[in-house]
Parts: sequence; C-alpha cells; structure tokens
Amino acid sequence: MFWVEIGASLLGILGVWDLGGGRRRGYISGILSTSVYVALCSIHGIYADAVINAWYTLMGFVGWFAWGQRKDAGVIVAVRPMGTKGFWVGIGYGLLAWFVFWGLLRYYTDSTVVVWDATTSALAITAMLWMAAGYTWNWPLWLIINVLSVGLYLHKGMVPTAGQYLVFGFLALRGWWIWSRAGLALNKAKDEPLLL
Repeated sequence: MFWVEIGASLLGILGVWDLGGGRRRGYISGILSTSVYVALCSIHGIYADAVINAWYTLMGFVGWFAWGQRKDAGVIVAVRPMGTKGFWVGIGYGLLAWFVFWGLLRYYTDSTVVVWDATTSALAITAMLWMAAGYTWNWPLWLIINVLSVGLYLHKGMVPTAGQYLVFGFLALRGWWIWSRAGLALNKAKDEPLLL
C-alpha cells in the first residue's frame, strides 16, 4: 500500500499544479488520485476524508466540464470575482457538511479524529465549489485545509500523504498568486472574465 499511496500522492500533486496554473487537464490526474484515496482513507479510518475524496472525484468531473464550458482558443478557465451569493452558498454547504460529517463520525464510526476529519472535509466541500466556479478565494481556503491535513495524516501514519499536503500548501500559494494576478487583470478589463 505504501507505493500505491506514493503514486496517488504524485498524481495529486500533478493535478493541483495544473489546476493552479489554470490547466484543465489537472482534473484528470486529480480524479485518478482521489479515486485511490477513497480506499486509502477508508483503510486508515479517516472516513470523512474517504467521503471527501469521493466528492473530489465527483467534483473533478464537474470541474472538468465546467471549465470546458468556459474554454476559448486554447485558454482554459475564467477567473471570476466572488459575489456575496457565491460566498454564502459555499459557507452554507461547508457548515451543513461539517454537522453531517461530525454526526456520522461521532455516532456511527470508530473514528478517533472526529472533529479534525469533519473540519478538513467540510472545508474541502466549499473549496471545491469555489474552484469549479473559478473563484480565486478557493486557494487560501485550500491553504488552511492543507495545513490541517498535514497534521491529520501524520497522526494517522500516512507520511507520503502528509508530504503531499505539505506540497499542496505551497501549490495553494502558487495558485492563489496566479489566479489573483488574473483577477486583477479581470478588474482592469471591465469585469470581463480573464481566461488563463
């Protein structure tokens, strides 16, 4: 399982690298990675993260098609400003997910990391929604998730995955920088989406 975990970690890093650079193909390696992590997290008793990896896989397909809708002449994804509605929809889904994850983990599993697992997973729901929508603020939220996840995976003895999330933290900073620059150009272009 160690080599499977390393392979899934490398695919995950490649996917985030591509998505941070605005390349749609990042969803492909991301889908492959998260599919494997459904099983890996289940084996290690990180049940909400197993569910969230299934969510990542589903949202990978959604993101692939959503970004494809905005494709134009070889450029991939439109960075869009986040309005109040997008913000509150993401927060609402995240809070709802936290309570559901917490309740299920607390009362129906043998989880030893109930709050930790519920928190990283619920935050990830919001981050994936914002990423698929092209909102720049998905990246600072990923940074928070990644920091929390490094500790969670180290606690569970999943060292390659903890390393993956450490790299994800740096990639979140990179994605935030790239998408923020695109967002500044967006504002200068009279609110026309900037395609990366």
